[in-house]
Amino acid sequence: MAESNATQVILTDDGIKIIKAQNTADNAAGGVTNLNDPNLMNVIEKQNNIVQFAGLTSQLNVLVQNAKDEGIDTVAVTTAYNNLNKFMADILADPNHASDIDRARYKKYQDDYNEELAKLQNALQNNTNDKFTSAASALSQAASTANVAKSAADSTYAYANSEIAVQSTATAKAQSAADSAFSQAVTAIDTGNTTSQAVTALKGGSTLTIAQLGNGLASKVSNSEYASYKEQTASQIGEMVTDGAFSAYQQTTKDLISSKVATSDFSSYKDETAKAISSKVKSSDFNTYKEQTAGMISSKVSNGDFSTYKTQTANDINLRVEKKGLIAEINMQAGNTLISTSGQLTLSGKNILLDSDDPVIMKSANIDRLLVGKQLKAADIEANTFSTNNGTFTVKQDGSVTAKNMTLNGGKLYSPTINAGTINGSTINGTTFHGGDIINNANNTAKYYPMTITPDGAYKSTYFDSAVGLQSSVESGAINYKYRSMIGNGQYLAYDSVINGQGFESHSGYTSTKDATFSNTETITGYVNVTPSTGIYLYGPTQKINFAGNADNIGSNGVTMDAYGNIYAQSNSAYWRIRDINGNEVANFGIDTANTRAISLYRDTKIGNLFLGVGHTIGMLDSSPLYFKKGDSRGRMLGLYAGAIHYENLIKSSLLSVKRDVKKVDTAYWAQLVNSIDLATYQYKTDDNTSHIRLSSIVDDVNDTKQWQLPDVFVSRDEDGKLCGVDDSVLLNATLATVQEQQKEIDKLNGHLLELEVKLNG
Repeated sequence: MAESNATQVILTDDGIKIIKAQNTADNAAGGVTNLNDPNLMNVIEKQNNIVQFAGLTSQLNVLVQNAKDEGIDTVAVTTAYNNLNKFMADILADPNHASDIDRARYKKYQDDYNEELAKLQNALQNNTNDKFTSAASALSQAASTANVAKSAADSTYAYANSEIAVQSTATAKAQSAADSAFSQAVTAIDTGNTTSQAVTALKGGSTLTIAQLGNGLASKVSNSEYASYKEQTASQIGEMVTDGAFSAYQQTTKDLISSKVATSDFSSYKDETAKAISSKVKSSDFNTYKEQTAGMISSKVSNGDFSTYKTQTANDINLRVEKKGLIAEINMQAGNTLISTSGQLTLSGKNILLDSDDPVIMKSANIDRLLVGKQLKAADIEANTFSTNNGTFTVKQDGSVTAKNMTLNGGKLYSPTINAGTINGSTINGTTFHGGDIINNANNTAKYYPMTITPDGAYKSTYFDSAVGLQSSVESGAINYKYRSMIGNGQYLAYDSVINGQGFESHSGYTSTKDATFSNTETITGYVNVTPSTGIYLYGPTQKINFAGNADNIGSNGVTMDAYGNIYAQSNSAYWRIRDINGNEVANFGIDTANTRAISLYRDTKIGNLFLGVGHTIGMLDSSPLYFKKGDSRGRMLGLYAGAIHYENLIKSSLLSVKRDVKKVDTAYWAQLVNSIDLATYQYKTDDNTSHIRLSSIVDDVNDTKQWQLPDVFVSRDEDGKLCGVDDSVLLNATLATVQEQQKEIDKLNGHLLELEVKLNG
């Protein structure tokens, strides 16, 4: 077997899919290990940075475009962003593995970008403040104009009422005064429209409170710019009142009044009114009230304040009555007042108060410039939608909030959906957190997100494609990995792995239906447990431990151990070796498919009572004989092939109890056979010059016509009939028969010799 320093455990039986699932588990486990390494950017941090960089890029594009529109230089911030983006590109290119990172350089690029971004935001804010100042000035002027118009209208109305009480001719004067007041009100409404547009524009990007807005307006109204604007406005009103359009409108109004006064209905109404007034005037209550009213009016009219106010009012009315085309309609009834114009209505004053028991309703309002240093204060603000003009903050009708940069200090968010690049906070409490959008795949029937943190604190990461569904989770103190095949015919592969405080557990099996929720009942076919208490525990026909080797053909030159502990060679394996701690050979087991590698033992070996020593020794530990037999201990004795045999004693088993067909031999026959043997001296082809000469009979296995005589009874053959050599056992006993036969001849000769001696001695 090839050298092996590293091992790999393959725990599944589904080829490449299993390897991919295992790699996914290994990567996730590696990501958990790398979480606390400051020199690595782990997988979770990478995925967060990918989302953050997407938001950062979007934010920068908006700011750069706004800056370019305002003529602000963007070179520095773009350069800082490009440096940061270039540094992070390689690191974030592989979001599924941790990467080395130079934290010092990373912080420098971040700080450079944040500094340039702050400079760009300050430049945009300063530019916005300038616009806000202009809008505040216009709003202050509009408010002042509206306030003056209201005061003039109130004074004129009181004056008209007092004139009606004195004489009937005051009707025309009252109408004229009312027309003048209405004209001023129309001017205020028009100015108010301008103000409304400014408010709408302001709403797009301002974060001021109403108190700040009011303070800014007050400071603007008191300056010289407002006085100049007031003079320009008065001049424009004068031009409008003196033109032909106003004269035509005035004549039309007079004709309309005349047509109404000349009718019989009006005469009847006038008579009835005169009678009613007469009856009231003649009463004592009216006389008392008239005297009291006359006294109060006399006291007010006679003082200096009234004279001054009257002169100012007359001047203001004259100033505004000369203008044209302003008043469209003033309609006053019991409980209702209508001021209507087809043009602009301006309300102008230092302070404008709308005092209403019911809510004030505006169908639409626009503030076309920012309000700098002001505040918008309200108990409640109700609207279908609300957004800033640059789109950085939006509240939709369904209540969803989109903000490019929002800070929440204190308070709580209940059941929110937050789409954000970066969320900074020491503690974030929530029920469910999702990362990304719902996975767009037909197999995602449960509507999983790529990442979800559930209310019970479990972190889940999910993936789907057309072939598989994968889910990993951290929950209940354990890391879980699930693999589900989306392709099957009655059986869909299912693998589960768990890493917890007790160790590692993994099992393989299948579900009878597609398991897109990772919760269907599984049929388990095998499992692997690795725990401190049980070690490595395998179950099932496919559960194996593969030792892959470390040569060029890695994965095919190691060994495989199955659930029973059996060891199998791989396709290119040579040996399975056992060595001591110093690398010394203990045993080598040849396991190659060509069956050319031997099994080598480098230490004394004991097999039962048999001892095999490295010192050329075969022994029996119980001192009993050693048997060579065919098969097991019940088989026949085996032949033994050897060179020179050195022995102390040679014993042939010749027990009658193990023999059959036992007959006495004809010694003369066997002596004849022995005497027919051709003997020869020789040396083996493998002998060298130092080998001694050899003597024996010859088994001629070369010539068809035998050149060396050896009776076939002395020739030994194997089970296939192939010549092996001389059967010395038969030859030895045949030689014994020859000796016996010779002894007989010697005895005969001795008898004859005795007879001759007797005869000779006779």
